[in-house]
Amino acid sequence: MKGKKRGGDFIMKNTELLRKLEEITNAPDTLAEARQKAGAFTRERGMPFGDAVAFLLDMRKTSLQTRLNQYYGKVKGGEAISQQAFSKLRMNFDHSPFEKMVRGLVGEEYSGGYELPLWHGYHVFGLDGTCLQLPRVDVLRKEFGVRGRGGTCPCAGVSVLYDVLHGWAVDPRLARADMNEREECVRHIEYLCRELPHIAGNSIVTLDRGYPSLDLLGRLQASGVKYLARCPSNFLSEINKAPMGDSTVTLKNGVAVRVIKFALPSGEVETLATNLFDLPQSLFPELYSLRWGIESAYFTLKREICIEKFSGKSPNSIRQDFWASMVLLNSVAVFQMHADQAVADRVSQKPAKHLYFARTSDLIVTLRDDFVFAVLSGNPAFSAPEMERIIAIMARSVSPIRPGRSFPRLFNPHSVANHILKSHL
Repeated sequence: MKGKKRGGDFIMKNTELLRKLEEITNAPDTLAEARQKAGAFTRERGMPFGDAVAFLLDMRKTSLQTRLNQYYGKVKGGEAISQQAFSKLRMNFDHSPFEKMVRGLVGEEYSGGYELPLWHGYHVFGLDGTCLQLPRVDVLRKEFGVRGRGGTCPCAGVSVLYDVLHGWAVDPRLARADMNEREECVRHIEYLCRELPHIAGNSIVTLDRGYPSLDLLGRLQASGVKYLARCPSNFLSEINKAPMGDSTVTLKNGVAVRVIKFALPSGEVETLATNLFDLPQSLFPELYSLRWGIESAYFTLKREICIEKFSGKSPNSIRQDFWASMVLLNSVAVFQMHADQAVADRVSQKPAKHLYFARTSDLIVTLRDDFVFAVLSGNPAFSAPEMERIIAIMARSVSPIRPGRSFPRLFNPHSVANHILKSHL
């Protein structure tokens, strides 16, 4: 991986992240755009708008009343409002403050002011979809749709354009359970070209085998974005008939595609399609393996940030919690970089067999219990030296990076989680 910088002025500092979040929270237009009812938050009551937004960024996933009690006891003082009062209060604003945070942070991080990690000169994005299990209430079945045996479990679809080198959710999207992943892919590419045109032409999007189609490959080619897609065994005849090794074929729509076929250790033939014609063939297995970053991101969201432990049962609450979790995911990436730099500084004085990084799960626990919630709530006790102390705590729990490790493809999500956990021990 070339050009990757950690720490210093090459990445967003944690203080800059928190300043940006506070700035968005307190901006008058944030409330004006989010307000669901005229007159809401015009008078100071139990919890002002800014405090309500900060509260929903709390990573702790205990009961809502327990979180309210902790919030007032640790940060605000006084008697906590009731769970019912907060549930009523949050319906006065929509999810837009959190989406605005995500878009604002991405816009600043990818503005060109930071030297972001590159792979052979390219930004590399992983794109994949997943589903979230929602509380079992009829209003969510109607709003988001259902999945699962018997078609009774309310679920939402999620698609994320994820920077696998930098750990950022660049374009997250919440959709219905029956979302079309190819259509979401097109929307992601449109977002990349519209909002980040200065990096779109220097980006590679990696796609799993559920994505490729004649139409999608044509649209990707027309966008100017590079792609690497794993193809199913029964894909387009032109690609199916391509020989082993490296070749170029022309599809029915006139698009030229580079096809790379090679045998996996299992004996299965892997077929990759791309519009990258200048890279050596030997680099493509490594490039495709980077796509695993999006799978790790979904693991972090579900198992560590606990995105599916929603704090409400209305469509508005689901959207608020979803976008708040995306703010937290990108915040974790910022603190991860600083903790990783602290790890590197600590081990630089002695030889090591592997590279070591701060363990993400423990880092999230530290953020949850000691840092983000209090800082976003304006607690003056958390000064810059205190931030450094917390980063040092995060850096004490590390995981080695072992290149070339692989795991069997498991279809039980709990088995997948166990394998990922074991790989970090």
